[in-house]
Amino acid sequence: MAKTKSQNPIKIGIMSLGCPKTLVDSEVILGKLEGPSYEFIPTISGCDVALLNTCTFIQDAQAESVNRILELIELKKKKKIKALVVMGCLVQRFPEELRKELTEVDAFIGSGDYQKIPAIVQQVIHGEQVFTVGEAGYLSTAKEKRVALTPSHYRYIKISEGCDHVCTFCTIPNYRGKHRSRAMMDVVEEARNFIKAGAKEILLTGQDTTFFGRDTEGKFLLPELIRNLDQLPGVEWLRLLYAYPSCVTEDLMKTMRDSIHMCHYLDMPLQHASDNMLSAMKRGITQRKTYDLIRKFRAFVPDLAIRTTFIVGFPGETDQDFIQLLDFMKEIRFERVGVFTYSQEEGSPAAAMSGQVPEKVKAARLKEAMIVQQAISTANQAAWVGKTLNVLVEEHDPKTASWKGRSYMDAPEIDGSVYVSSSKPLKTGHLYHATIQKSTEYDLFGTV
Repeated sequence: MAKTKSQNPIKIGIMSLGCPKTLVDSEVILGKLEGPSYEFIPTISGCDVALLNTCTFIQDAQAESVNRILELIELKKKKKIKALVVMGCLVQRFPEELRKELTEVDAFIGSGDYQKIPAIVQQVIHGEQVFTVGEAGYLSTAKEKRVALTPSHYRYIKISEGCDHVCTFCTIPNYRGKHRSRAMMDVVEEARNFIKAGAKEILLTGQDTTFFGRDTEGKFLLPELIRNLDQLPGVEWLRLLYAYPSCVTEDLMKTMRDSIHMCHYLDMPLQHASDNMLSAMKRGITQRKTYDLIRKFRAFVPDLAIRTTFIVGFPGETDQDFIQLLDFMKEIRFERVGVFTYSQEEGSPAAAMSGQVPEKVKAARLKEAMIVQQAISTANQAAWVGKTLNVLVEEHDPKTASWKGRSYMDAPEIDGSVYVSSSKPLKTGHLYHATIQKSTEYDLFGTV
């Protein structure tokens, strides 16, 4: 790859917004720039080329992406960066609007054009402006280099890209494309490489991980993939993210039960519990089927920790619909819950629906739902006191002389933590048995 005239490596800084799927893309992007022509620096300020990988899932994410662009434009004006490249979902969704309004940006790259990154960086460093938005959603392979943006003891693997579901609140297919599964053994090879490099935990991600294989082989192959990954030497934990409820099979339940390394953790966004809302959202499942699904899964895996998300204030949501949701939460007693107010997304079917709920009502319902969940979470956490858990230690806190880690019930960044004390030094990235002595509504405290 050609160097600049000065022969100095181009300093690259990156900011990755949004979900783990975007983080994987950012790692792939940096992998394409690895080599003597480039130098990665940990801060944006002071780099030659600033890369911003954006998110556009809901309005809050869009606002954060735009704010970050404006901040980076200011750094460019102050000559703290030389060029600004904006990439990803926001660009794919609003290409012409961004191009028209943010002329200070040197390059806009859609969510499917990351293979062009090396050439584009060379162009912008020489003062050219670039705009490229093609097919949505880049799907990498194990052969492509990735530069880790997570600690080395855990790595995300994106097993698929895009989504074939038609949820009325969502626009993901517009900027991520239709569902495309990777080849199974390609995923296994990438996991093997990460484990050899020191990864203890492999997290499987995608817009819908449970749909894996349905588009290529005509059947759900996620259980078979997990069984293959489970046999890899050196793997400690496997974790599943973004399961779609209507695609969760009995085979998946049995596979999680029988797996040696699979965390008994199910990240399964349900979005609501009222039949009226589930139908309006086009979720492909009813309240009764949801109850049956969860009860069946917990029968197979009694210590299953379920993380889910709910949307309150969806168009047409009545007080009765909301009460059904609260009753559902109280009965199921989920281990991990995120509640969000409905975001009226431009281009989604729900945005044009009648019965839009006032923001004040949305906020009140959000608060009430979280109060309900906090009480459930407090009780769930307290039940672990006196028991022993495997804890993946991640960092040392010198202020408290304790170590911060995670249990099988906690995914990185989104769930709680386990804080442990020990009479001997612990190693980050290693698993230890800890006896739980205290709990709060989201965290546990114990001793190794």
